[in-house]
Amino acid sequence: MIDLHCHILPDVDDGSKTMAMSVEMAKIYLKNGIKEIIATPHYIEGDQFSTFEENKVVCEKFKDVLQRENIDLKVYLGQEIFLSPDIMKYLEEGRVGSLNGSKYVLIELAMANDYVHMENVIYEFLMKGYIPVIAHPERYKKIQDDPNVLYEYIRLGALAQMNIRSLEGMYGDKAMNTAEILAACGMYQFTGTDAHSDEGRSPEVGKSLEILKGIVSEKEFEKITFTNSKALLENKDIIFEEPKKYEGRKKGILFRLKSKVSLF
Repeated sequence: MIDLHCHILPDVDDGSKTMAMSVEMAKIYLKNGIKEIIATPHYIEGDQFSTFEENKVVCEKFKDVLQRENIDLKVYLGQEIFLSPDIMKYLEEGRVGSLNGSKYVLIELAMANDYVHMENVIYEFLMKGYIPVIAHPERYKKIQDDPNVLYEYIRLGALAQMNIRSLEGMYGDKAMNTAEILAACGMYQFTGTDAHSDEGRSPEVGKSLEILKGIVSEKEFEKITFTNSKALLENKDIIFEEPKKYEGRKKGILFRLKSKVSLF
């Protein structure tokens, strides 16, 4: 797995608080077989989070520490940018940044917002040469209520990143059930840990990856955990099959028991 979304840089947002914690998180990544990550500190307009340029400095310091400690974890820089009217302006100014300098931008939505103008938002990204990657869609109320909202976003040109630990209930039953539905319908192109510390919301993903293997095919598993993220790091196009619309009723079913469940 390549982690597309984490908060490992120390003291830049609500993630790791110290360099020592960041180093412990790095060790957990390697223990879980993850050797490449994109650090994605929050940027929320009006909050006291660091700019992309400030994050660059911290990221280089962190990589120096990893090298001294002989911790072979590759760390790239990105940002998780909370959607705001000025997001394009901030991208152009360099206040916020894309994922590893690519055309892909990780965006976060408000958990309970309807986002009635999302079609225009996606269109604006595409017109500026960017592709929006929607962080943890399974956590948004609008998508929990209707998983096909994400289907429409993808049809318009957006991509989606699952918080892998949603599958083990890290964010509650609704997020877990929605993640199972979205994965089964092929609506994810990427996975990430959204790790914030070395405990609790840590990069311990072994259990979640096993759950994912029970939901998607081996080929799909490889694509959304590794192949697509590798292409993103190299700023290549992401090739994926069109997802399926969800046609069932949400009943909190566990899609890892897919042999007993008819989705379509």
